[in-house]
Amino acid sequence: MSLDNIQWLTLLSLVACLLVIYVTERNRSKWEEESLGLGKGVVALLGQWIGLYAFLASSQVSYQYGIVGMVGYSAAGIVSFLFVYLWIDKEKKRRVQPPQLLSILYRLEGTLVALMAGKMILHLVYEVNTLLSIGIVTVFFWLILLIRFNKPNRTSFVIVILSMASTVLLPTLVYLKVSVPTVYSGVKFLATDMLRLDNTMSWVLTAALMIRFTSHSLVNPQIRTIYRQIKETRRGLSFSLAPLIWAFLPLSIGTLSFVAKAEAVWPVFADEVSILIVSHFGGQLGIVLFTVTLILILLVTMARYLSEGTEAAQATDLLTRALIILVSAFVALLFPHLTILDTMLVFALIWAAVTPAVLWGRELNGISALVTAAIGLGTGIYYTIHASLALGIIIDFAVSFSIMGLLSIFMKREKGGFRLE
Repeated sequence: MSLDNIQWLTLLSLVACLLVIYVTERNRSKWEEESLGLGKGVVALLGQWIGLYAFLASSQVSYQYGIVGMVGYSAAGIVSFLFVYLWIDKEKKRRVQPPQLLSILYRLEGTLVALMAGKMILHLVYEVNTLLSIGIVTVFFWLILLIRFNKPNRTSFVIVILSMASTVLLPTLVYLKVSVPTVYSGVKFLATDMLRLDNTMSWVLTAALMIRFTSHSLVNPQIRTIYRQIKETRRGLSFSLAPLIWAFLPLSIGTLSFVAKAEAVWPVFADEVSILIVSHFGGQLGIVLFTVTLILILLVTMARYLSEGTEAAQATDLLTRALIILVSAFVALLFPHLTILDTMLVFALIWAAVTPAVLWGRELNGISALVTAAIGLGTGIYYTIHASLALGIIIDFAVSFSIMGLLSIFMKREKGGFRLE
Protein backbone atom coordinates (compact mmCIF):
# COMPACT_ATOMS: atom_id res chain seq x y z
CA MET A 1 0.00 0.00 0.00
CA SER A 2 1.43 3.37 -1.02
CA LEU A 3 1.80 6.36 1.26
CA ASP A 4 -1.18 8.06 -0.39
CA ASN A 5 -3.38 5.04 0.26
CA ILE A 6 -2.29 4.92 3.90
CA GLN A 7 -3.15 8.59 4.28
CA TRP A 8 -6.58 8.08 2.75
CA LEU A 9 -7.21 5.04 4.95
CA THR A 10 -6.19 7.07 7.99
CA LEU A 11 -8.60 9.84 7.02
CA LEU A 12 -11.48 7.42 6.46
CA SER A 13 -10.77 5.65 9.76
CA LEU A 14 -10.68 8.97 11.57
CA VAL A 15 -14.01 10.05 10.09
CA ALA A 16 -15.54 6.68 10.97
CA CYS A 17 -14.35 6.95 14.58
CA LEU A 18 -15.69 10.49 14.87
CA LEU A 19 -19.08 9.32 13.58
CA VAL A 20 -19.12 6.48 16.12
CA ILE A 21 -18.25 8.95 18.88
CA TYR A 22 -21.03 11.28 17.73
CA VAL A 23 -23.61 8.48 17.69
CA THR A 24 -22.62 7.12 21.10
CA GLU A 25 -22.53 10.57 22.70
CA ARG A 26 -25.60 12.10 21.04
CA ASN A 27 -28.28 10.75 23.36
CA ARG A 28 -26.41 10.55 26.62
CA SER A 29 -27.37 12.77 29.55
CA LYS A 30 -25.28 15.71 30.56
CA TRP A 31 -21.97 14.89 32.23
CA GLU A 32 -22.77 16.86 35.35
CA GLU A 33 -26.05 14.99 35.90
CA GLU A 34 -24.74 11.45 35.58
CA SER A 35 -24.19 9.07 38.46
CA LEU A 36 -21.31 6.84 37.46
CA GLY A 37 -20.98 3.16 38.30
CA LEU A 38 -17.79 1.12 38.29
CA GLY A 39 -17.40 0.82 34.52
CA LYS A 40 -18.22 4.42 33.68
CA GLY A 41 -16.12 5.63 36.61
CA VAL A 42 -13.06 3.74 35.39
CA VAL A 43 -13.58 5.03 31.84
CA ALA A 44 -13.96 8.61 33.11
CA LEU A 45 -10.72 8.38 35.08
CA LEU A 46 -8.86 6.75 32.20
CA GLY A 47 -10.11 9.56 30.01
CA GLN A 48 -8.28 12.04 32.24
CA TRP A 49 -5.06 10.00 32.50
CA ILE A 50 -4.75 8.49 29.03
CA GLY A 51 -3.38 11.22 26.84
CA LEU A 52 -0.57 12.22 24.56
CA TYR A 53 1.89 11.93 27.45
CA ALA A 54 1.22 8.22 27.85
CA PHE A 55 1.90 7.50 24.17
CA LEU A 56 4.81 9.87 23.55
CA ALA A 57 6.49 10.79 26.84
CA SER A 58 6.52 7.22 28.18
CA SER A 59 8.51 5.94 25.20
CA GLN A 60 10.86 8.92 25.51
CA VAL A 61 11.49 8.11 29.18
CA SER A 62 12.18 4.49 28.27
CA TYR A 63 14.47 5.51 25.41
CA GLN A 64 16.54 7.88 27.55
CA TYR A 65 16.45 6.12 30.93
CA GLY A 66 16.08 2.44 30.07
CA ILE A 67 14.12 -0.17 31.96
CA VAL A 68 14.15 1.79 35.22
CA GLY A 69 12.60 4.77 33.45
CA MET A 70 9.94 2.63 31.78
CA VAL A 71 8.89 0.78 34.94
CA GLY A 72 9.34 3.91 37.05
CA TYR A 73 6.97 5.90 34.82
CA SER A 74 4.19 3.36 35.35
CA ALA A 75 4.90 2.83 39.04
CA ALA A 76 4.97 6.59 39.68
CA GLY A 77 1.60 6.93 37.99
CA ILE A 78 -0.01 4.13 40.01
CA VAL A 79 1.27 5.41 43.37
CA SER A 80 0.38 9.01 42.54
CA PHE A 81 -3.15 8.30 41.36
CA LEU A 82 -3.90 6.15 44.41
CA PHE A 83 -2.55 8.87 46.69
CA VAL A 84 -4.74 11.46 44.96
CA TYR A 85 -7.80 9.30 45.62
CA LEU A 86 -6.93 8.88 49.30
CA TRP A 87 -6.40 12.62 49.68
CA ILE A 88 -9.61 13.59 47.85
CA ASP A 89 -11.56 11.03 49.87
CA LYS A 90 -10.21 12.55 53.08
CA GLU A 91 -10.79 16.15 51.99
CA LYS A 92 -13.99 15.57 49.99
CA LYS A 93 -15.91 18.32 51.78
CA ARG A 94 -13.37 20.97 50.86
CA ARG A 95 -13.59 22.64 47.46
CA VAL A 96 -10.36 23.97 45.98
CA GLN A 97 -10.71 26.63 43.31
CA PRO A 98 -7.35 27.23 41.61
CA PRO A 99 -6.44 30.84 40.82
CA GLN A 100 -6.96 32.09 37.28
CA LEU A 101 -3.21 32.11 36.62
CA LEU A 102 -2.89 28.40 37.44
CA SER A 103 -5.85 27.59 35.19
CA ILE A 104 -4.16 29.48 32.36
CA LEU A 105 -0.86 27.66 32.94
CA TYR A 106 -2.70 24.33 33.07
CA ARG A 107 -4.30 25.02 29.68
CA LEU A 108 -1.00 26.32 28.32
CA GLU A 109 0.79 23.07 29.15
CA GLY A 110 -1.91 20.94 27.55
CA THR A 111 -2.10 23.15 24.47
CA LEU A 112 1.67 23.21 24.00
CA VAL A 113 1.96 19.42 24.27
CA ALA A 114 -0.95 18.94 21.86
CA LEU A 115 0.62 21.38 19.40
CA MET A 116 3.96 19.57 19.59
CA ALA A 117 2.22 16.24 19.04
CA GLY A 118 0.26 17.60 16.08
CA LYS A 119 3.45 19.00 14.57
CA MET A 120 5.13 15.63 15.08
CA ILE A 121 2.33 13.72 13.34
CA LEU A 122 2.27 16.06 10.34
CA HIS A 123 6.05 16.05 10.04
CA LEU A 124 6.77 12.33 10.50
CA VAL A 125 3.66 10.74 8.98
CA TYR A 126 2.63 13.27 6.33
CA GLU A 127 6.08 14.78 5.64
CA VAL A 128 4.99 18.38 6.21
CA ASN A 129 7.82 20.73 7.18
CA THR A 130 8.01 21.91 10.78
CA LEU A 131 7.07 25.56 10.23
CA LEU A 132 4.01 24.73 8.14
CA SER A 133 3.01 22.01 10.62
CA ILE A 134 2.96 24.49 13.51
CA GLY A 135 0.91 26.93 11.42
CA ILE A 136 -1.64 24.27 10.43
CA VAL A 137 -2.07 23.00 13.99
CA THR A 138 -2.38 26.55 15.37
CA VAL A 139 -5.14 27.47 12.92
CA PHE A 140 -6.88 24.17 13.65
CA PHE A 141 -6.86 24.90 17.39
CA TRP A 142 -8.38 28.32 16.78
CA LEU A 143 -11.17 26.62 14.83
CA ILE A 144 -11.83 24.30 17.78
CA LEU A 145 -12.09 27.36 20.03
CA LEU A 146 -14.58 29.01 17.67
CA ILE A 147 -16.74 25.88 17.37
CA ARG A 148 -17.25 25.70 21.18
CA PHE A 149 -18.09 22.06 21.73
CA ASN A 150 -21.10 21.60 24.00
CA LYS A 151 -19.77 18.67 26.05
CA PRO A 152 -15.98 18.93 26.19
CA ASN A 153 -15.40 17.41 29.64
CA ARG A 154 -16.25 13.83 28.76
CA THR A 155 -13.67 11.63 27.09
CA SER A 156 -15.50 9.18 24.86
CA PHE A 157 -15.60 5.49 25.68
CA VAL A 158 -14.57 4.92 22.06
CA ILE A 159 -11.27 6.74 22.56
CA VAL A 160 -10.46 4.85 25.75
CA ILE A 161 -11.14 1.52 24.03
CA LEU A 162 -9.11 2.57 20.98
CA SER A 163 -6.21 3.63 23.21
CA MET A 164 -6.18 0.34 25.10
CA ALA A 165 -6.41 -1.58 21.81
CA SER A 166 -3.38 0.34 20.57
CA THR A 167 -1.58 -0.59 23.78
CA VAL A 168 -1.89 -4.26 22.87
CA LEU A 169 -1.77 -4.21 19.08
CA LEU A 170 1.07 -1.78 18.37
CA PRO A 171 3.84 -3.66 20.23
CA THR A 172 2.43 -6.94 18.89
CA LEU A 173 2.64 -5.74 15.30
CA VAL A 174 6.17 -4.42 15.84
CA TYR A 175 7.45 -7.59 17.51
CA LEU A 176 5.93 -9.75 14.79
CA LYS A 177 8.41 -8.12 12.44
CA VAL A 178 11.28 -7.74 14.90
CA SER A 179 11.47 -10.79 17.14
CA VAL A 180 12.04 -10.54 20.89
CA PRO A 181 15.40 -12.42 20.77
CA THR A 182 16.60 -10.01 18.09
CA VAL A 183 15.66 -7.02 20.23
CA TYR A 184 17.32 -8.48 23.32
CA SER A 185 20.52 -9.27 21.42
CA GLY A 186 20.56 -5.83 19.85
CA VAL A 187 20.02 -4.04 23.15
CA LYS A 188 22.65 -6.19 24.88
CA PHE A 189 25.14 -5.38 22.13
CA LEU A 190 24.32 -1.74 21.32
CA ALA A 191 22.67 -0.30 24.44
CA THR A 192 23.53 -2.21 27.61
CA ASP A 193 22.91 0.97 29.60
CA MET A 194 19.15 0.48 29.06
CA LEU A 195 19.25 -2.67 31.20
CA ARG A 196 21.19 -1.19 34.12
CA LEU A 197 19.50 -0.60 37.46
CA ASP A 198 22.19 1.59 39.02
CA ASN A 199 21.55 4.73 36.97
CA THR A 200 20.96 7.40 39.61
CA MET A 201 19.24 9.80 37.23
CA SER A 202 16.62 7.17 36.36
CA TRP A 203 15.61 6.87 40.00
CA VAL A 204 15.64 10.64 40.46
CA LEU A 205 13.37 10.98 37.42
CA THR A 206 10.98 8.39 38.87
CA ALA A 207 10.63 10.44 42.06
CA ALA A 208 10.13 13.61 40.01
CA LEU A 209 7.45 11.90 37.91
CA MET A 210 5.65 10.80 41.06
CA ILE A 211 5.50 14.43 42.20
CA ARG A 212 4.42 15.54 38.75
CA PHE A 213 1.57 13.01 38.43
CA THR A 214 0.33 13.83 41.93
CA SER A 215 0.48 17.59 41.55
CA HIS A 216 -1.01 17.59 38.04
CA SER A 217 -3.98 15.51 39.19
CA LEU A 218 -4.56 17.76 42.20
CA VAL A 219 -4.53 20.86 39.99
CA ASN A 220 -6.91 19.20 37.50
CA PRO A 221 -10.47 20.14 38.64
CA GLN A 222 -12.04 17.30 36.64
CA ILE A 223 -10.61 14.65 38.98
CA ARG A 224 -12.67 15.99 41.89
CA THR A 225 -15.73 16.28 39.66
CA ILE A 226 -15.42 12.65 38.61
CA TYR A 227 -14.91 11.61 42.24
CA ARG A 228 -18.20 13.22 43.25
CA GLN A 229 -20.05 11.68 40.30
CA ILE A 230 -18.94 8.11 40.97
CA LYS A 231 -21.28 6.25 43.29
CA GLU A 232 -19.89 6.26 46.82
CA THR A 233 -19.78 2.47 47.00
CA ARG A 234 -17.76 2.30 43.75
CA ARG A 235 -15.25 5.09 44.28
CA GLY A 236 -12.51 3.06 45.91
CA LEU A 237 -12.65 0.27 43.35
CA SER A 238 -12.82 2.71 40.43
CA PHE A 239 -9.78 4.65 41.64
CA SER A 240 -7.93 1.36 42.26
CA LEU A 241 -8.63 -0.30 38.92
CA ALA A 242 -8.10 2.75 36.70
CA PRO A 243 -4.38 3.26 37.58
CA LEU A 244 -3.64 -0.45 37.13
CA ILE A 245 -5.27 -0.46 33.70
CA TRP A 246 -3.54 2.81 32.79
CA ALA A 247 -0.12 1.40 33.74
CA PHE A 248 -0.23 -1.13 30.90
CA LEU A 249 -0.11 1.71 28.37
CA PRO A 250 3.29 3.27 29.26
CA LEU A 251 4.75 -0.18 29.91
CA SER A 252 3.61 -1.47 26.53
CA ILE A 253 4.46 1.62 24.48
CA GLY A 254 7.74 1.99 26.38
CA THR A 255 8.99 -1.32 25.01
CA LEU A 256 9.12 0.25 21.54
CA SER A 257 12.18 2.24 22.58
CA PHE A 258 14.11 -1.02 23.06
CA VAL A 259 13.36 -1.86 19.43
CA ALA A 260 14.76 1.54 18.44
CA LYS A 261 18.05 0.89 20.23
CA ALA A 262 18.29 -2.70 18.98
CA GLU A 263 17.63 -1.75 15.35
CA ALA A 264 19.75 1.43 15.52
CA VAL A 265 16.82 3.75 14.78
CA TRP A 266 17.98 7.16 15.97
CA PRO A 267 15.21 9.76 16.20
CA VAL A 268 16.08 13.43 15.86
CA PHE A 269 14.12 14.08 19.06
CA ALA A 270 13.60 11.43 21.71
CA ASP A 271 9.82 11.92 21.92
CA GLU A 272 9.50 10.83 18.27
CA VAL A 273 10.70 7.29 18.99
CA SER A 274 7.30 5.58 19.27
CA ILE A 275 5.99 7.09 16.02
CA LEU A 276 9.20 6.22 14.17
CA ILE A 277 9.22 2.61 15.36
CA VAL A 278 5.57 2.07 14.43
CA SER A 279 6.24 3.68 11.03
CA HIS A 280 9.25 1.41 10.43
CA PHE A 281 8.01 -1.90 11.84
CA GLY A 282 4.29 -1.61 12.61
CA GLY A 283 3.08 -2.14 9.08
CA GLN A 284 0.14 -0.41 7.46
CA LEU A 285 -2.30 -1.34 10.23
CA GLY A 286 0.07 -0.06 12.90
CA ILE A 287 0.60 3.29 11.18
CA VAL A 288 -3.12 3.87 10.68
CA LEU A 289 -4.07 2.73 14.19
CA PHE A 290 -1.43 4.85 15.91
CA THR A 291 -2.12 7.95 13.83
CA VAL A 292 -5.89 7.77 14.32
CA THR A 293 -5.48 7.19 18.07
CA LEU A 294 -3.16 10.16 18.51
CA ILE A 295 -5.33 12.49 16.43
CA LEU A 296 -8.51 11.53 18.30
CA ILE A 297 -6.82 12.04 21.67
CA LEU A 298 -5.52 15.39 20.45
CA LEU A 299 -8.99 16.48 19.30
CA VAL A 300 -10.71 15.53 22.55
CA THR A 301 -7.92 17.01 24.67
CA MET A 302 -8.09 20.35 22.91
CA ALA A 303 -11.90 20.37 23.00
CA ARG A 304 -11.64 19.99 26.77
CA TYR A 305 -8.93 22.62 27.25
CA LEU A 306 -10.36 25.23 24.89
CA SER A 307 -14.12 24.70 25.05
CA GLU A 308 -14.68 24.09 28.76
CA GLY A 309 -17.07 26.73 30.04
CA THR A 310 -17.25 28.66 26.76
CA GLU A 311 -21.06 28.46 26.65
CA ALA A 312 -21.18 31.44 29.01
CA ALA A 313 -17.63 32.68 28.57
CA GLN A 314 -16.84 36.34 28.29
CA ALA A 315 -15.01 37.73 25.28
CA THR A 316 -11.91 38.27 27.43
CA ASP A 317 -11.87 34.57 28.37
CA LEU A 318 -12.07 33.53 24.72
CA LEU A 319 -9.30 35.99 23.91
CA THR A 320 -7.18 34.49 26.68
CA ARG A 321 -7.58 31.01 25.24
CA ALA A 322 -6.75 32.27 21.75
CA LEU A 323 -3.60 33.87 23.16
CA ILE A 324 -2.70 30.58 24.87
CA ILE A 325 -2.69 28.92 21.44
CA LEU A 326 -0.56 31.73 20.02
CA VAL A 327 1.93 31.56 22.90
CA SER A 328 2.18 27.78 22.47
CA ALA A 329 2.99 28.25 18.79
CA PHE A 330 5.70 30.82 19.59
CA VAL A 331 7.24 28.51 22.20
CA ALA A 332 7.30 25.64 19.71
CA LEU A 333 9.00 27.91 17.16
CA LEU A 334 11.50 29.48 19.57
CA PHE A 335 12.49 26.17 21.18
CA PRO A 336 12.54 23.62 18.34
CA HIS A 337 14.51 21.12 20.45
CA LEU A 338 11.92 21.12 23.25
CA THR A 339 10.48 17.64 23.79
CA ILE A 340 7.23 16.55 25.40
CA LEU A 341 9.04 15.20 28.47
CA ASP A 342 10.89 18.51 28.83
CA THR A 343 7.58 20.39 28.72
CA MET A 344 6.03 18.01 31.20
CA LEU A 345 8.88 18.49 33.70
CA VAL A 346 9.20 22.27 33.26
CA PHE A 347 5.55 22.77 34.17
CA ALA A 348 6.00 20.24 36.99
CA LEU A 349 8.25 22.82 38.67
CA ILE A 350 5.19 25.06 39.00
CA TRP A 351 2.81 22.29 40.08
CA ALA A 352 5.30 21.01 42.67
CA ALA A 353 5.52 24.50 44.20
CA VAL A 354 1.75 24.94 44.66
CA THR A 355 0.78 21.37 45.57
CA PRO A 356 1.86 21.59 49.25
CA ALA A 357 -0.64 24.43 49.74
CA VAL A 358 -3.40 22.10 48.52
CA LEU A 359 -2.21 19.21 50.68
CA TRP A 360 -2.02 21.36 53.82
CA GLY A 361 -5.50 22.76 53.27
CA ARG A 362 -4.57 26.35 52.45
CA GLU A 363 -6.18 28.61 49.89
CA LEU A 364 -4.01 28.99 46.81
CA ASN A 365 -4.68 32.73 46.80
CA GLY A 366 -3.44 33.11 50.38
CA ILE A 367 -0.30 35.09 51.17
CA SER A 368 1.38 32.19 52.95
CA ALA A 369 0.73 29.86 50.00
CA LEU A 370 2.02 32.39 47.46
CA VAL A 371 5.21 33.13 49.41
CA THR A 372 5.86 29.44 50.02
CA ALA A 373 5.31 28.58 46.36
CA ALA A 374 7.66 31.39 45.29
CA ILE A 375 10.42 30.17 47.62
CA GLY A 376 9.99 26.57 46.50
CA LEU A 377 9.92 27.51 42.82
CA GLY A 378 13.00 29.69 43.16
CA THR A 379 14.90 26.90 44.90
CA GLY A 380 13.78 24.41 42.27
CA ILE A 381 14.94 26.65 39.43
CA TYR A 382 18.33 27.06 41.14
CA TYR A 383 18.85 23.29 41.36
CA THR A 384 17.55 22.88 37.82
CA ILE A 385 20.25 25.22 36.53
CA HIS A 386 23.06 23.73 38.64
CA ALA A 387 22.03 20.06 38.68
CA SER A 388 19.06 18.70 36.71
CA LEU A 389 15.42 19.43 36.07
CA ALA A 390 14.26 16.25 37.81
CA LEU A 391 16.25 17.08 40.95
CA GLY A 392 14.93 20.64 40.82
CA ILE A 393 11.35 19.33 40.94
CA ILE A 394 12.11 17.19 44.00
CA ILE A 395 13.84 20.04 45.84
CA ASP A 396 11.05 22.43 44.81
CA PHE A 397 8.38 20.17 46.31
CA ALA A 398 10.42 19.35 49.43
CA VAL A 399 11.07 23.03 50.24
CA SER A 400 7.46 24.10 49.65
CA PHE A 401 6.09 21.15 51.60
CA SER A 402 8.43 21.74 54.55
CA ILE A 403 7.69 25.46 54.78
CA MET A 404 3.95 24.97 54.45
CA GLY A 405 4.01 22.21 57.06
CA LEU A 406 5.97 24.33 59.53
CA LEU A 407 3.64 27.28 58.93
CA SER A 408 0.58 25.15 59.55
CA ILE A 409 1.99 23.67 62.76
CA PHE A 410 3.12 27.08 64.00
CA MET A 411 -0.21 28.76 63.29
CA LYS A 412 -2.21 25.99 64.96
CA ARG A 413 0.00 26.10 68.05
CA GLU A 414 0.37 29.86 68.43
CA LYS A 415 -2.95 31.16 67.11
CA GLY A 416 -5.36 28.32 67.58
CA GLY A 417 -5.51 27.31 63.94
CA PHE A 418 -5.79 30.88 62.56
CA ARG A 419 -5.28 30.76 58.79
CA LEU A 420 -2.82 33.30 57.42
CA GLU A 421 -4.42 34.63 54.28
